[in-house]
Amino acid sequence: MFLGHAHIGGPDRVRHWRRSGQNTDTHLNANDIQGEGSLMTEIRVAIIGGGGFMGYAHSLGWALAPIAADAGATIRKSVLVEADEERAKAAAKRLNWDEWSADWRQVIARDDIDVVDIVTPPAAHAEIAIAALAAGKHVFVEKPISNDLAEADLMQAAAEKSSVVSQVGFNYRHAPAITFIKRMLDDGTLGHPLQFRAHYTQDVGVLGRVLSGWRAKKGAGGSGVTGDIGSHIIDLASYLVGDIDSVTGIIGAKDPADDTAWLPDKQRRAGQHLDDAALWMAKFTNGAIGSFAATVYASGRKNRMFFELECTRGNVEFDWNHSDELKLSLVSDPPEQQGFRTVSMNENHDDFWWPLGGMGSGYVDDAALQLQKFVKAIVEGRSGAPSFADATRTQRVIAAVMESADSLRWVTVDEVTA
Repeated sequence: MFLGHAHIGGPDRVRHWRRSGQNTDTHLNANDIQGEGSLMTEIRVAIIGGGGFMGYAHSLGWALAPIAADAGATIRKSVLVEADEERAKAAAKRLNWDEWSADWRQVIARDDIDVVDIVTPPAAHAEIAIAALAAGKHVFVEKPISNDLAEADLMQAAAEKSSVVSQVGFNYRHAPAITFIKRMLDDGTLGHPLQFRAHYTQDVGVLGRVLSGWRAKKGAGGSGVTGDIGSHIIDLASYLVGDIDSVTGIIGAKDPADDTAWLPDKQRRAGQHLDDAALWMAKFTNGAIGSFAATVYASGRKNRMFFELECTRGNVEFDWNHSDELKLSLVSDPPEQQGFRTVSMNENHDDFWWPLGGMGSGYVDDAALQLQKFVKAIVEGRSGAPSFADATRTQRVIAAVMESADSLRWVTVDEVTA
């Protein structure tokens, strides 16, 4: 239970992050919160583009982040920004932000903002993030990191030049089941990764539900389904297995004039059509291999992200639609017990924040966990994860898939340039 704001001045001192990113001893100020037995820093957040779906998810995440686990700070939802004033005002009221604004430049220039959370369409990520970093703000940006590889490279360079904390919103890697898989890989339980198979399927493109908004526009959406949802499974593959060395892929864009057909490749490349489906194979730098699929034309699949990882000592599979469990088979199991067993996440697993298992977990849990870890990184003065460099690597893999689909050949990721 927090007891209120500490008084300004006095003999007590606290480790407090300045907006320059320097971790220095300072006298207490109005942003330092007195807790039971400790002093906690208040982190003041501005969310840019907060009136849409992701703004809703992040608003809940910011509210829950200090509850999910010890963040080392309290969080103040200071300002919600939307270009449309009425939309900004309505969203700020509904999502419980202190203020609203229609001018993101004015907001990031304010001295009473510590963190800029960017949930705009990808085309706006680079400009806002680079400006926020230059202003000395800690930056959290939704995936994909940018509209294209050139912008991602600029964002990575800006982050590496700055002394503040930055992180990208690949939320699935923070699920307790994913954290547990990572631990079993790191401690050798699963052995060496051999093959990773993943698909991410949705049905938003079927039955006349045409994609709209920024996701339907090449200039705003970037790389269609490969960047929008395929980036998630690329990030998970990189996090669990390792860097992807090379890819070969094919993509499909729906013909808007013919509900039964994909556009011919030549016509797709010549127009402004984004990919609605993609398949690609990958070779990892550590020798593992992988296959990936992403589509928005999977009738009945509202939002299914699934993968199976085969290793030298075991096999594990994860289905987002059953996110608080995983399937596990170990070579070391007794012969009469060989086969998959269900492992339910519970209070004994990292990142699980209910007092016992079986309570259910989902999208908001991971939204809170990723923001809690971001705040923890700010308080402790270390890098956020996944970093801008991690996300730029993912963007480079996406670009390699696009290049491979156009050239019909294997493409080495490190050879792809903006």
